[in-house]
Amino acid sequence: MTVLPRSPLVHTRNQQAFETCITLTLQLVAAVEFAPALSEERPSRDVLLSFASGVERNAREIAMVSGHGELAVEALGREWYAKLAAARNEPLQVAYHALHSAAYLGLERGATTATMLAAVGWALRVVAREEVAVKH
Repeated sequence: MTVLPRSPLVHTRNQQAFETCITLTLQLVAAVEFAPALSEERPSRDVLLSFASGVERNAREIAMVSGHGELAVEALGREWYAKLAAARNEPLQVAYHALHSAAYLGLERGATTATMLAAVGWALRVVAREEVAVKH
């Protein structure tokens, strides 16, 4: 994201960064789901946690640029994760749903989009924890 004071939320660089975030995160979530079917290795715990941090950073930046810098976006993301997980058992389903929501909402919905991205970040953290549990 281009975090400039008083930068318009839908500045071309912000939009490009947002679209890149959505695309790369969708590719990661799909890799978790489909890699085993293609006899490929799923993304490692470290990769999942790194992506989670990146998505959460983007969520904070979106909140800030949209005028909601004080928003506890990670906490809201965890709350939304819990709500979505109640309806969808698997963290990957939650990640897809929240990611699709963020993509639909776009930068124009600032704080709400940031919350959905933070929910994706939390879902990736849950998947990373499950990876560790499966290996032990």
